Amino acid sequence: MADQAPDPTEPSVEAPEATADPTPADPVSAPTVDGDPVVVKLTELGVEPDVIVEIQNTLGVSSVDDLSSLAEKDLIEVGMKVVPARKLVAAFAPVASTTDTAAFTAAALDNLPKVPDDGPWLDALKAGGVRRVDQSTVISAIRAGLASRVGLFGVTAKLAAAMEEYAKLNDEPVDEQFYTLQNRLTQRNYAEIFAALPGFNGRMVTESRKKELFSRINDYLWPAIIDFYQQLDTWYKGWIENAGNPLNLLPLLAGGTAGGVMPPGMMAAPDTGILRDHADAINDAINKVFAGTGVQIAAAVAYDANEIKKSLEDPGLPALIGAANRDQMLKLLEVAVPATYPRLEINLTRFVLATMQVNDQPAGDEELRFFGSLYTLGQQIPWGQLGVGGGTFQGVAGNRL
Repeated sequence: MADQAPDPTEPSVEAPEATADPTPADPVSAPTVDGDPVVVKLTELGVEPDVIVEIQNTLGVSSVDDLSSLAEKDLIEVGMKVVPARKLVAAFAPVASTTDTAAFTAAALDNLPKVPDDGPWLDALKAGGVRRVDQSTVISAIRAGLASRVGLFGVTAKLAAAMEEYAKLNDEPVDEQFYTLQNRLTQRNYAEIFAALPGFNGRMVTESRKKELFSRINDYLWPAIIDFYQQLDTWYKGWIENAGNPLNLLPLLAGGTAGGVMPPGMMAAPDTGILRDHADAINDAINKVFAGTGVQIAAAVAYDANEIKKSLEDPGLPALIGAANRDQMLKLLEVAVPATYPRLEINLTRFVLATMQVNDQPAGDEELRFFGSLYTLGQQIPWGQLGVGGGTFQGVAGNRL
């Protein structure tokens, strides 16, 4: 039969070309060790070549950093046995650091007490807070103690003297502000805050009583607060160190990822009993600070400090002593107020108020969350600036309040 020409309307079917080495339908190529850090790392850990291929291709691991994202169930699905999978995950589990845990607990700072601004604080004093050692009284002591350290209580007298000297130098009469300052120096009126305590007036706020208060704050309150933070620091770092031990991660991995208050990889926290004991020591120190008339004196001097800070905000004051601006004025008056002063006052006050609530915390997750937050807050406080042990308040003269 004669050959027929192919019909151009029908598709031609060509026989497939024969290959000398046919490729399987589902290839599994051995990984190349040279030049691939993922393969090198997994090979060092004893992972089988076919599993390495699955980890790269199926799980999408492309760098050594990606290995820390591996989950036990994913490794089992690509062919690893349970125990090797757990060991591999443990090998790349991130070790919690101080920075990591600080970031974790920073979100929980809302469980610490807030520091009221000047309005609510003064209202608390007027409402009769002077009769007992309550929150407003402790705030007064902290404000008074810090203000004393930077020389704030002497600034009014220095400012009045500088104004008079500058006026004489320029053959001019003193400004009205001079008489306002002089009146403040000689006639302090605390009727606003002592209305709830008949018989107590400004004449009782003597220099000797103020000196005694500042001495008690330096001798009892600051050391007790610093000692508490040192114990908190030791406790928390012990928790971190325990978490950093890879052997401690295996029980956690065996039971799945932990939730709750613990940062990733955290084990059981050390006992908190020592922290509660040192919180009690702070309460004892507070009682010593406010013995006798300490409650009332603290309220008076804190009120003075608040009024002085407000008066220093007057934009016309620098020119009255020949200063170009407020910073130069403070420098001329030798008032060493560091730039960290406002934040130090707020954070330190909040820290102390929180220590007063330690024994109110129920044991368990809530307690650990509370101490974690308190540790994070404590890290933000420049403790050296309290000048305990004969030191001085570290700061640069002229920086803002």
